[in-house]
Amino acid sequence: MRKAVALVPAGLIVGALAWVVTAGAGDNLVYYQTPGELHAGPSTARVRVGGQVIPRSIVQDGRAIRFLLRDSGAQVAVVYTGTTPATFKDGQGAIVEGSYGPDGVVRADTLLVKHGNRYTPPPDTRG
Repeated sequence: MRKAVALVPAGLIVGALAWVVTAGAGDNLVYYQTPGELHAGPSTARVRVGGQVIPRSIVQDGRAIRFLLRDSGAQVAVVYTGTTPATFKDGQGAIVEGSYGPDGVVRADTLLVKHGNRYTPPPDTRG
C-alpha cells in the first residue's frame, strides 16, 4: 500500500516534467516544408521551405539574390533580400522564410544556412 502511495507523487512529477519539456521545445523546433510539399499542398501566407541550393543557380540581382532550392523531386525559385550568410553557397542546405506567391516564387526575408558539424576558424587576415 505504501508503494502505491509513493508512486502517485512520483508519477505526477514525471508527468509534469514531460509536459514542461514538450511545451517548451515546441516553440524552439524549426519545421519547414520541402519544395515538393510546398507544391503539393495549400500554403499559408508565410512559408518556411528547406532544401539544397541547386549548383550554379545563385544570381545576384541588385540587392536581391535569386536561387533555386530542391529536394529529391521538386524545386522552387527563391528571391531573397537581406544579408547573406558567409557560408551560403552552391549545394548548401538552406531554409528560407517568406511569402509564396501565385507565380510559384518564394520571396524570402530570412535565410538560414546549414553548416557542417566541424568548426574551422576563419583565416587570420592580420598582416
